[in-house]
Amino acid sequence: MKKNMNMKVAIPVMAVVIILLIILKSAGLLTIRSGVRLGFAGNDGIHKFNGSYSKITGTMKHTLKPSKGSDTLHCEITTKSGSLHVEIIQKSDDTVLYDAEITGNETFDLPASGKVAINLKTDGHSGSYLFQY
Repeated sequence: MKKNMNMKVAIPVMAVVIILLIILKSAGLLTIRSGVRLGFAGNDGIHKFNGSYSKITGTMKHTLKPSKGSDTLHCEITTKSGSLHVEIIQKSDDTVLYDAEITGNETFDLPASGKVAINLKTDGHSGSYLFQY
């Protein structure tokens, strides 16, 4: 009897959690990560995505929305060692705005409109990144 009660509670709770994750992802408040992050400190928001770390390996994906009236995505990458592959895609039409392997320090601004997806890949990068929209 108790096992049936637990299942009756567990299924709706799991459904609510899954729906909440979908809403957070679509709102740009959820970052998808796979890999290892050592000494990581960062901030994942709807207008800003940044991190500073001793070393990261793997992938990170995050969606940013523009601040009111903004049409420029500001990007800063600092490299102490390794390289960081950065791909930035405009979500409205899947246009690739930027796609490069960064091995040094880079600061640039990209014209953009609407949501952008930021995809980071590395096999060992030490430094930091900042994307602000």
